Amino acid sequence: MRTHLALLGAVTLAAGAIGSPALAAGNSNSDRKVVAHAAQSPGHSLGVASGAKQTSFIVTFRLRDAAGAEAFVKSVSDPKSAQHGKYLTPAQFTKRYAASQADVDTALKWLRAQGLKPGKVASSRSYVRVTGTVAAVNKAFGTTISSYSSGGRTFTAPAKAATVPASMGVIAGVVGLDQSHELHTTNVRSDEQTVTAHKDAKSLTALGAQPNARSGTSTACSSYYGQYKLPYIGKAAAPLKGIQAGSMCGYSPQQMRAARGIDKVANTGKGMKVGITLWCNDPRITADTNTWAKDLGFKKLKAGQLQILLPSGGFDSHYCDDEASGGVNGEQALDVQSIHGAAPDAGIVYSAASRPFDDALLASLHALVDDNRVDAITNSWGGSEENDPATNDAYSAVFMQAAAQGISVLYSSGDAGDNTGGNQKKTPPSADYPAANPWITAVGGTSLATGNAKGSSVLWEQAWNTSRSVMGNDTWGAWAYRYGGGGGVSSYHAEPYYQKGVVPTRFTGVDPHRAYPDLAGAGDPYTGYLIGYHDETSGNFGLGKIGGTSWSSPWTAGTVVLAGKRVGFLNPAIYSKGHAGLTDVKGNGFTHGFEVYATVGGASVLTTVGINSQNVQDQTLTSDKGYDNLTGFGVPSSTKAFLAGITQ
Repeated sequence: MRTHLALLGAVTLAAGAIGSPALAAGNSNSDRKVVAHAAQSPGHSLGVASGAKQTSFIVTFRLRDAAGAEAFVKSVSDPKSAQHGKYLTPAQFTKRYAASQADVDTALKWLRAQGLKPGKVASSRSYVRVTGTVAAVNKAFGTTISSYSSGGRTFTAPAKAATVPASMGVIAGVVGLDQSHELHTTNVRSDEQTVTAHKDAKSLTALGAQPNARSGTSTACSSYYGQYKLPYIGKAAAPLKGIQAGSMCGYSPQQMRAARGIDKVANTGKGMKVGITLWCNDPRITADTNTWAKDLGFKKLKAGQLQILLPSGGFDSHYCDDEASGGVNGEQALDVQSIHGAAPDAGIVYSAASRPFDDALLASLHALVDDNRVDAITNSWGGSEENDPATNDAYSAVFMQAAAQGISVLYSSGDAGDNTGGNQKKTPPSADYPAANPWITAVGGTSLATGNAKGSSVLWEQAWNTSRSVMGNDTWGAWAYRYGGGGGVSSYHAEPYYQKGVVPTRFTGVDPHRAYPDLAGAGDPYTGYLIGYHDETSGNFGLGKIGGTSWSSPWTAGTVVLAGKRVGFLNPAIYSKGHAGLTDVKGNGFTHGFEVYATVGGASVLTTVGINSQNVQDQTLTSDKGYDNLTGFGVPSSTKAFLAGITQ
């Protein structure tokens, strides 16, 4: 039922290059230019926002030489170029390509004249945070800030495009006025009762794992795929055959290292650093990670190995608190403990954003890049792709700066496939962002099955694309899409240079645009990764299984720094001959699954979970030979081969 065609015909949006003239589109006044589009379907309108209301946003500055910056990034990332690997310092990048100090000063003077208060300009001269009243914003940018409600949340957003005088050419955009576009994390959990009932467990034994036990039937979770099947159950839903495997406990870092052959690599990440961006911060993260490591018999963090960068101005209390931390405790633990599992001696720098919006996340990215703090960055968050060149170009600018400095930037590709819910006739496909940005490496997800307790025997690895069938009245119900690795094609960014002639047009579209992901890693929550953290609901510490591309991205970032040196923008190596030593994940065979008791609609029901289930869905994702929009060019199943491929 799946289709191979990327649903792109005539695309009218700009290609998304830095400094694109698209910002002037729809401009009815020739002496002003658009710097932020009106909010897209923000929700129920509550009327014009109070003019006295205080607001905060960032004003981004245009690169002085965007074409030169792009040419340099291409050259420094090309293994065949004499410039390859000769990265710049932040000061060198700023001197060569950033907006001039004089132009920035002119913009600051104009902002102050409008009654707005700009703060300290970023050292890269890329942006400045600005505060002021809604009335001042409306006057300065010729817009109308309105109030809206959606999903139980009340917020403000521009009801019409924001503009600045054409003379303010240095101002590239205004980001953060639109608070309808709330970003979200990309982790998911399974709903198996045999695992979730033990969420406060502090040992593998308490979870039910018996690594040395014989395989057979048991209600305990399994240490590896197929160790146990549930007793007294029948055959799984067709087209699966026979009784399927029972619930898994989740992989330990030792098992994942064995499965990927990391133990065969001498480097442990010493001397390297991986950055994480996310909003909020759990103050217990270091202690929780060390408790997790102790419980699993893994290496603890050394003093100072995990650094926390707090946002200037503090956290937005509407989204972040001291304990539940905005509901991202599990995500933060997953990011930190995935990196630490892959590279136990690497430093980790957590750059906290003040809130889950583009302006705050851009600031947290710049905090890592502008000071050259890390060698790779992983990001496990995103949202829908917007038709707002100001925001998209601001992301492209910081990603290009990172590439020029040799910093690899990775993003989770998302956990909802092509965002159709498995039915493209009902819901058109759409891209995740910033995963669809061409200057980052998007990491998709797979289902990884090991065949022994050590993890050293890999039975199979397939694309992560899950459907499930629920038992009712002794009959299996219809298959329904559950979740899976994100993928698809951008509606904004044109096909990047490294994909031309390499990625089939069925993935890039008739009018070729950026296809993603670029590679993949283990992400299936039904196998899952074991993490330890204080659960946001119960408030208790425990081990828990979690998955999603929020697992595959930080694990891959940890693997990247095992190279022992900066390797920069990864995509040219991934799309070159040899594809960075990745192992292709191909085929849509619907042959493996789980049978579990799960909570569905508040009831405990027997459920068949189908892996690699494209054939019972009507959607645009597939797992083909070579490049595909579920796993890119494959997985680093051999860490040695992958490291050789990205250090060529």
